[in-house]
Parts: sequence; structure tokens; C-alpha cells
Amino acid sequence: MGRGRVEAFRRLRITCNLRQAERIAMIASIIAMASMTQTSAAWQIAKSPLVTRWAKDVRPENPRPEYPRPQLVRRQWKSLNGLWEFAFDDDNVGVGSGWASGIALPEKILVPFTFESALSGIGKGAEVHERVWYRRMFEIPKAWGKKQVILNFGAVDWRCTVWVNGQNVCEHTGGYSPFSADITTALKSMGPQEIVVKVFDPSDPKKDGYQPRGKQLGSHSIFYTRTTGIWQSVWLEPVAESHVRSVVASGDPATGVLTIKTATSQPSNLTVEVLREGQVVAAGGGRSGTSLDVHVPDALAWTPEEPNLYDVKVSLSGANGHVSDTVLSYIGFRKAGIANGRLTLNGRPYFYRGILDQGYWPDGVMTAPTDDALRFDVEACKRMGMNMARKHTKVEDPRWYYWCDKLGLAVWQDMPSPFSLTQDGAKENFVHEWTEVMETKIGETCIVHWIPFNEDWGHPEEFQDEMVKLTRKIDPSRPITDASGWTQRSLTDVIDAHNYSNSLLKEGVENPTKPKVVGEFGGIAFIVPDHTWSKGWGYQTAPDPAQLIKRLTRQTTQLFEAKNLSGFVYTQVSDCEQELNGLLTYDRQPKLPFAKFSRIFRGEDREHIEGKLISDWRVLGPFPTGIAADLWNSVEATKLMEKTMLMTPIAEESTLDPATLSATAKRVHDEVIDFNKVFGQAHESAIAYAVAEFESTRDIAKASIHLGSDDGVVVYLNGVKIHSVAQIRGVSMDEDSIDGVHVKKGRNVLVVKVGQGYGGWGLTVRVP
Repeated sequence: MGRGRVEAFRRLRITCNLRQAERIAMIASIIAMASMTQTSAAWQIAKSPLVTRWAKDVRPENPRPEYPRPQLVRRQWKSLNGLWEFAFDDDNVGVGSGWASGIALPEKILVPFTFESALSGIGKGAEVHERVWYRRMFEIPKAWGKKQVILNFGAVDWRCTVWVNGQNVCEHTGGYSPFSADITTALKSMGPQEIVVKVFDPSDPKKDGYQPRGKQLGSHSIFYTRTTGIWQSVWLEPVAESHVRSVVASGDPATGVLTIKTATSQPSNLTVEVLREGQVVAAGGGRSGTSLDVHVPDALAWTPEEPNLYDVKVSLSGANGHVSDTVLSYIGFRKAGIANGRLTLNGRPYFYRGILDQGYWPDGVMTAPTDDALRFDVEACKRMGMNMARKHTKVEDPRWYYWCDKLGLAVWQDMPSPFSLTQDGAKENFVHEWTEVMETKIGETCIVHWIPFNEDWGHPEEFQDEMVKLTRKIDPSRPITDASGWTQRSLTDVIDAHNYSNSLLKEGVENPTKPKVVGEFGGIAFIVPDHTWSKGWGYQTAPDPAQLIKRLTRQTTQLFEAKNLSGFVYTQVSDCEQELNGLLTYDRQPKLPFAKFSRIFRGEDREHIEGKLISDWRVLGPFPTGIAADLWNSVEATKLMEKTMLMTPIAEESTLDPATLSATAKRVHDEVIDFNKVFGQAHESAIAYAVAEFESTRDIAKASIHLGSDDGVVVYLNGVKIHSVAQIRGVSMDEDSIDGVHVKKGRNVLVVKVGQGYGGWGLTVRVP
């Protein structure tokens, strides 16, 4: 064969090979596209009253694709998020029917979203299913060779059993902490592998549902949609026989000492490098399983204002020096403490401007649709002037804490509340779950405060003291509020008041021996049309943005001026289902410009209220409405109040005058009228009149009168109707602001008709 013919043949062969490669690539592309199309076709978001803007970014072939555990990162890993087979097992037949191995399940679910959520593709949030099953097939990447394989779960609510290829690899109890299993011996030598997960999440807190559940009691009142099953990421990792199981780092800003504690699969040599902006600034070594100190020169402190972080690289090696495992972590140098009756940060008094963060989503329930959504919530808190979030009755996705660490938001961490601690095993389980939560979150720089209980939920009583002692034993470095609101006992580090009224100045302390905070306040509802989950409520209601600004400013002004407080927590970040008292809507739209919120919550905009509370009244009543008392607990209660306020037991009610009232009118000399006390007994479904006079030194064309009533009111000033409201609510001082009122110079007469539904019954009025 001549040289030219050889070259031509070589070129032809190359061309054929290229064409063959192109065909192979094209076929692979078609297969991949078909697989993706099939996956996408098998899932779509379920019907939901509301979704966030991040829902469109959820991809069924790879939901929540970011690495799930920022404090212990490995470069090699495989996500198992995506479409799984799924089944309800209400009759508890799964085990006996062999579901643990080899049987396809009838439905599809998008993990890590629970069946209650719209993003799961099922969206049965109003239903209760205590027993559910998951199944999926997977393969081990060839690049992992013969390494051991670890299966990781971010969180599964509540009790679960996991099988791989029919072999039981682990069981776990606890809805808020991660767990792992070495599945190496359960794996087949090659080909598809099977994973099956069984979950039990009992729903009745009066029976076997004693587990910590926070707000998960179904969507009503102050409670929200349940979360059942896998609600955080699932992933695989290859590891050597000698590998890191956990890393906990803490940094002291005063000394610059970084302390590293590790747990490993077997004793090994440990090497630690500390990096800042990619440059090694300190290093050290020792044995794994021991506490290792590394001094970082000129260590920068972490604060919400300056969230300085250091990267930490941890490597394990054997006697021959071969590195068997390397993981990446990070840490901030900060110290949370108490001094002279005040909370401190890095040794200095620090005032926490906080917000209640419940971490619920309209499309994902307790699972954020994307990592960007988690980041947005943290950024929103910062933009609204907050330096702290109280993570309320929930333990959050690890990525949320990462963004708090990175962006600078301190965290007060609640334990989700149980609703009864009297059943067998309830207290023992609480100890187990709280211990796991603390041990998992103890390395988070942003967490500066532990709160094991909320108010009196679960009625812990003396058990509250036991949990304070346990919390101090696990972590003596952070302050503890034994129960936020209502029920602090002697062992608490911090006094915490919940106050949803407009009378907040009284929360100040003259000479504090323990720090005091207002752990919940506000809760002002403002409804944004087309951005609500359902018809809802708030502790107060603002009819328009101007009133929202006025009420927020009035409340926060008092907390900044209250003596010796160490912080406050406003309720809340966003609306949650029927609770409409968020600063953001449930789908995360701000109700005011971020800059306006920031000026209020930083104390830059303040309001000073003039005037005094009326303390001399004439009271008439009670006048029964004829409406049955038990109807006031129905969903129609507001309509009944509307009907009540149209009733006129006294025909000329607008002209009532304290100077001409008969002796039958009761005289009350008190700034807060408690009608139950005035009338000598509780009266439900009734009307009363409160009449008073006040003097004004000048004519005021546009005055404001502030009123707090329980429940509905009609108000007359000098015979003119100036205000009415029909609502079921509790007394909250200055809740209603009646603006643009003409107050005459000299004597003025005020008549307030008060309607009562069920329960307490009171009235306050502040005049110029």
C-alpha cells in the first residue's frame, strides 16, 4: 500500500471513529434527555394555596443539590435526593408484606420534601398518615473503588428503620438530628442497590405521640402542617477504614486559641490547618479523639456586624504517614456570656435585636425549596435590622446555620416542644433528642443561647431543672433560658418575658441580677392580598402600612427605652399559614421596605406617646346578647361580633354622659377595666358601656385616641361615632389607634360600647 493510500485510509478511519463517537455521544444524550424528561414527567408540584418564587428552581432530577453538611465537608459524595417510591401504611402491614426488600411501592415522592408539602408532588398536608415507606435504587460510582460507603440522613421525623438490599443497617429515633450508617457490608459487588426506609411518626400527643414536635399539630390556631418522614437531604460518601466521624471546633477571641475535638473510626494521627482567605495562618497536630489546641495569631472575632470566619482542614494519617481522610470545616472566634446582669458577646454588653424564626415554607413546610431560599431568610433578617434570630421550636437545616455564620446572624436555639411529658418514655426520649441536637449543633458559631423549653409547653416543672443541668453539662459555654416566657425557675441564666401588649416599657429592670429579655412581642398582623395562605389572625391587626409602621415603632421604642434589657424577639420573620403577623408574607414578600424595617428595629425611628390613660369611668351593663356562649368558639365568631355591635341595649347610647347617669351606673377608678370583676362574675355574650369625661387645655383638630378592647367596640366622642371594630381578640393596650379626631378645648365626653364573646373582658383608653 502506497504512502498516500495509507494516509487516506488513516484519515478515513479517524473520520469513522469520530462519527462513531458522535453517534455514541448523541445516543447518550438522547438517553439522558429521555431519562430527564421521564423524571420530570413523573413529578410536578402539588396544588398549594401559596408557593415561593424558589419553587420554580426545584429540579426533580437533582433537588437541593448543595453539599448538605457545611461543618464536615468531603469532596467525594453522591446525593440521593430525587424521586423515590413511596407508600402510606396506615394499617401497619408493610413489614409483614415484605416491603423491606424488593417490592415496588405505588407512589412517587420528591425527597427531601415530605408528603404533606406541595414540593413532594403529593401535597396531602391536611391528612394524617403515621406510617410511611420509601424505596429507591442507586449505584455506587466506580471511582470510589473499594472504599467503605457511609449513608447519611440529614433528618427524618420521627422513628425510622433503614434497609439496604434487604439488610437492616440502622434505626434512629429523633426528628431533628442527623444520623449515618456504614452500609459497606450490605452492598452488592456491582449493579443496582436498593434502599428502603420505614417511618413511624405518631400524631396524638395524648397517646404515643409524645415526641418533641414544636408546631406540628395540623394547620389551625398557632399550629401548622405536620412533617412526616424524610425532610432533609440524603447522601452517600466513600471513606477509608480510618476516617473522621465528627469535628467540633470552638474559638476564644480573647486568647486566639482554636480548640478542635474529633471523633474518628479508629485512633489516628491528626493534622489541623487553619486558613483565612485561602492562606494557612496556623497549624497543629496530635492524636484523634483528644482535644487539640491551635493558636491563631491576631485572631479576628466573630460578631453579627463582622462575621469573620476561618476555614479548618482536618487530616488523618497512620503510622506510615499516609493520609486516609481529609475533611473541611470552619469556625468563628466568639464568646457568649453574662456580666453584671447583662448578656455579653466577646466580653462586652450586647443588645440582641431578634426575630422569631419558625422556618416554615408554604411549598416545602419545614424544608426550604432551595439553598437560595434559606440564604434569603437570613439576609432578610439582616436587612430588617436584626442581629439575631430565635429559631423557634424547630432545629433547622444545617445550611441555614451556615448562612447565619457566614452572613452574621446570632441564633437563640429552641428545642421543639413536646405536648406532654407524662407518658412513659416521654422524658427519657426528650433527654435523648435534646442531647443529640446539642451535640450536633454545639460547633455552630452563630448559636449563642440555648432554650430547652418554650413557655409551659409539656408542663415540664421540675424536669425543667434537670434539663438546665444537662444543658450546662454538655455545653457550659453558652447562656441558658430554661423556658422562654412564663415559667422561669431558679436555675435559669436569663429572665424571659412574653408580652404581646403595647405596654412594654414596664419590662425594664432597675438592678438586674440576671439578664432580662423580652423573648416574644409584637405579632402585628397586616394582610397583603394574594399573598396569604388562608384567612388568618395576629395578636393585633394593622389595617394599612401607616398603622403597621406606627405600631411597630411604638412597641420597639419602649423596648429600647426600657431599663437594662439585654434584647428582644419580635414575632415573626414571615407569616406562617394562618398566622399573618410576619414582617414578610408567607411567600417571602416584604410588607414594608427593608430600609424602613431596619430603621425601626435599630431604634433609629422612635415614637413618643403623649397623653394619659383614663382612670375614672361609669360602667353600665351587662346586657346579654342572646347569642349562645358556645358559638363564640366557632369560625363564625367574628360575624357574631359584627351582629353584636349593631345591637343597641341603650337606644341613645351616643349621648350618654357621666354627669347625668343614674346611680345604677358602677363607678370604676382604674386604668384597665376588668368587666368580670366589675360585674362580680364572668359574663359571656354580652354588651357593656363605659362612659368617661376628660379635659383638654386646647382645641385639637386632629388628635389620636388609643384604645385596647376585648372583643368588639363602638366609640363615640361628644356624641359623634369615631370608631368601630368587630373582632375576637384579647385586651392589648393601645391596639386601636383612632386618628384625626377633633378634641374640644375644655370638657369632652367619651362613650365606649364593648362587646364580649367568650373569656376575659377588658378595656383601656389613652387620650390627649
